[in-house]
Amino acid sequence: KKKFHDQKITFSNKTTYEIKDTFNTIMYLNVLEHIKNDKDEIIYAFEKLEKNGHLIVLVPAHKELYSKFDKAVGHHKRYDIDFFKQLDLKSGKLVRLVYLDAIGYFLYYLNKVFFKEETYPSKFKIFLWDKFFTPITYILDKLLFNKFGKNILYVVKKL
Repeated sequence: KKKFHDQKITFSNKTTYEIKDTFNTIMYLNVLEHIKNDKDEIIYAFEKLEKNGHLIVLVPAHKELYSKFDKAVGHHKRYDIDFFKQLDLKSGKLVRLVYLDAIGYFLYYLNKVFFKEETYPSKFKIFLWDKFFTPITYILDKLLFNKFGKNILYVVKKL
């Protein structure tokens, strides 16, 4: 909030059902998986968009990767591309629906298999992920045309 205090950006910890305003852009960056009624939340959010506004959603992908970490941080689920393809947002145009973090899928899977009892990743693992694997996965995502990854990015425009 401090960084963007002079700009027309609003931050809220409310669900869109509780908000009366309309917006040009609504973003859920690793938030939707914490909301039980996720489909309803997306529909409410889409209704709160102004014409030509965008809904941007980033969520963890692949149900088979659900782990102790997901449960510990309050994730209700992980997502598949089909969840977003089946959304019926009238007057919505799909802008982007892709996977992100290809290498992250394998690292997350290996972590789940070999560190079953670990709930939270160590500081060393986070350091490696951020400093070493993130630049690699950025390139790999491009090479794979975002067809595979640990996360899903969904962007829809209201017409």
